[in-house]
This record gives sequence, C-alpha cells and structure tokens, in this order.
Amino acid sequence: MFFITIIGLILRLTFINKPEGLWNDEYVSWYVANTPFKDGFFNEILLQCHMPLYYIYLKPFSYFSDFILRLSSVVPGFLAIPIMYLVGKEYSKKIGIISAVITSTLSFLIYYSQEVRFYSLLFLISAISLLFTIRLLKLNNKFNLSMYLISNILIILTHNLGIIYVFLNFLYVVLKKQILSKRTFAVIITIFLCTIPFGINILKMLPSSQWWGSFSYTNILFLFSDYFSPILTNNVNAPPVFFYNKDLSLWLTIPTLIAVLAMSVGIKKAKALSLISLLTIVLLSSLAILGKIVFITKYSIEILPILILLISIGFNELKIVGTALLTIFISIHIGSFFTPYYVTKTPRSEGHKIIGEIIKIREPETIIFTYYEPNRFERYTDLKNKNSLFISKINRFEYLDTPNKILNSIKTNEKISVIFLDSVSFFDENFVNQNKTNQNIPEMFLTFSHIKNMLIKELNENYKNFQVDKIGSWTVITAIKK
Repeated sequence: MFFITIIGLILRLTFINKPEGLWNDEYVSWYVANTPFKDGFFNEILLQCHMPLYYIYLKPFSYFSDFILRLSSVVPGFLAIPIMYLVGKEYSKKIGIISAVITSTLSFLIYYSQEVRFYSLLFLISAISLLFTIRLLKLNNKFNLSMYLISNILIILTHNLGIIYVFLNFLYVVLKKQILSKRTFAVIITIFLCTIPFGINILKMLPSSQWWGSFSYTNILFLFSDYFSPILTNNVNAPPVFFYNKDLSLWLTIPTLIAVLAMSVGIKKAKALSLISLLTIVLLSSLAILGKIVFITKYSIEILPILILLISIGFNELKIVGTALLTIFISIHIGSFFTPYYVTKTPRSEGHKIIGEIIKIREPETIIFTYYEPNRFERYTDLKNKNSLFISKINRFEYLDTPNKILNSIKTNEKISVIFLDSVSFFDENFVNQNKTNQNIPEMFLTFSHIKNMLIKELNENYKNFQVDKIGSWTVITAIKK
C-alpha cells in the first residue's frame, strides 16, 4: 500500500504548475475563498451555485501561489487512495489492493487532483461515505452511524447535486436496516432545514449558470470513457459523436471496455450499490434533458467510488483473466503519461495568466475586456495604471446594438488591447444575423460573437499597427488609434 500510495502522489504532482494559470471556475474558487470574512466571505458563498464547504476548506490555501492552490486538491486525492483500499478490504484484502491501485492511477482522479475545484475533496468524502455505508450495514454501532451521517452531510455541503446520491444511499440503508433512532432522525431533519437557504439559491441559479450546453446520448458514453480512459472529453461539454478523433479511439475504448466488463461482473456481488449508481445517472440525465443542468462527468463523481469498487470486485472474480485485464487497464493509464494526451499535460486554454503575460508584453494604455471583467486578471498583471473598460455578461445588453461605443473615449495615437474569449465568440456575423431568434443556440454565444465581430470591424477601419496574439482560447488585438 505504501508503494501504491506514493505512486499516486507522484502522478498527482507531475506537471502541477500550469503556465496558463487559473481558468474561470478555478478563479471563482480562489476569489470566493480569498474574500476576507469582514468583506463578505459568506455573502460571496451565497452568490455561488455550489455549496459552501469547499470554499471554507480552500480558504487557508487561498493566500498563496497557484502551486499551493493546486496542492489543496492533491491532498484529498492522495488521501482517497488508502480510503479506497479500506472500502475494497470490506470485501477482501485483494479487492482492497485493486481498488487502491485503480484510485492511485486513474487519469480522471489525477486530473481533478490538480484542479482548484471541489471534485477531489468530494471524491474523498464520497469514498468515506461508501466505506461507512458498507460498515454500517455490517455492524450498526454509534461510530459507524456517526461517520455515515457526517460523510453524507459533508457531501451535501460540498456539491449541490450531491443530494441525489445521498438520498438514494440513505434510502438504501434505511430499507436495508432499521438503524435510525428518533434522536438521530431529528438531527438529520435539523441539518436538512439549515441547508434549505442554500438549496433555494441553487435552484434559482442552476439553469442560468448552465446555459452553455445541451444533453445528447454521447454524454452517457463519455461518462464512462472519462472515468475509465486516459482521455477526458466531457469536462465542459460532449462532442456530438463519440469517435470525434480517430487518433484517440483506442485510448478511449480499450480501457473503457475493460472497466465495463469488470463492472458487469462486479455488479452481481453488489447489486444495491450498483442500483444507487444507475439511479443517480438516470436522475442527472433527466435534469439535463429538462435543461436544468449540463451533463458533464464530474457532476456525478459521488458514484465513482462505487464504480471503482464494482470494477475491483469484477477483476477479482475473473481471477487470472481479471489480473491480465487489470494489468492492461493500469498499463494504459500509466503509459499515457508518456504521450501528449496525458491529463496533467492538458493545457488550461482559458487560463487567465495568458492574458496577464500578453498585457505585460504589449503594454497598452487602455484595455477593453469582453466577456470577463478586468478583476479576473488582476492576479497575474497590474491594472492600476491602465484604463480598463469592459463588456461582460453583466452589462452586455447595453452594448448589444452598438458595441463600438465602448471605443468612443479612445484618443488619437492611444494604444489599446482588446481581449476576446474565443470559446464564447466563434460565430461570424452572417451566422449571428441568421440565428438571432434560434432558441437552440445559447444567447451568450450569439451576443459575444456579434460584439467581437463589430469591434474587429471598427478596429480595422480606424486603427493601425496591429499586433494579434492568439493563444489557447484567447485572441488579443493590440492597435493604435489613427
């Protein structure tokens, strides 16, 4: 176990320094956690569409560098390895070792062990929940019951969608064994009532925060390939076809098929836990179909400890064949380390440090930000002596008809940089005009594409000495007013 855990730690530390810096979701995590208590820390939490525990956990890390911020996710990712060993050990020592090996090397978990988001912490808590679900059903004592309740409460306090898993898990335990006293039930109800304000806020915010994608059958396919292959595809939104890149086909399919085969064998030994996973996927899919959320793999991470357990049981049941398949499965994940596709080598194409470095090099007098406000980039560049203007999500409709008016204050010979986020502004003007009333295309894409097209047209007509920096998902145009 020592060797397995150290391997997992090393994999989680490789390529941890991201030259692109924090991207949007990571920035939000840092910004909320970094807000002083006296300046509205808890108010900032209420403005988010996720629960508060992670921001509280992240707060001590938030005063330091990006490296330390990412270490905050390495820690729970590292601790989850021995916890998953204990989960598997409830069945047998060999299943415990297999569970730990998979947890140690699984690319999906390694990726989120470097992301400044709550998913690594959530996996750890979910693994603890699974451990004490199994133990409680074996032995109903105060310690097992307390740890079961605490871990499930922590899931709810970490992830807004965690209530789905917790409810199904709770229903399973209650139906399996009558274990709750009136006092315990009263405590659960009290805690539930305390979370209602967060829940109401989340229900209001979720649809508007999930505007950027829609559900398709490929979401389900990528759920399994993301979890069990070295290729993470559905981090943001799934492509319309599964085999979207022929070069990645074998990397996607072989480990996924091995995992699904092992899982199908393991289900026979843990049918109830399998049902919890299945129903969680069904309910998340239903919410996605209704347009309430975007179905991306990380939103169901609570069930991943169960899936790893099922796979581990399956490998054990398959005996020699299982050992061979496990060896291939792990070899593919570790082997991908030596390819450009390895998850920790994945560039953060929307990283804010990209913009900070461009601004330092170009030294504009005025900066016009589109989509994001200027404060998103202050972590990586000093904007105090710059004239900063912006067209963002909060004021976009003021500029929708005449986006060029943001340039009215620019003086002759003044040097400006205009920043565009290409991942939200990629349509040409003909497409925008033809699809203004198309309800199937997110309004934000149309709006910021139009803003980008109009600003570029104005720059071409009235500015000179163009310098274009196109890095990752960013385009920065620097020019001088004629």
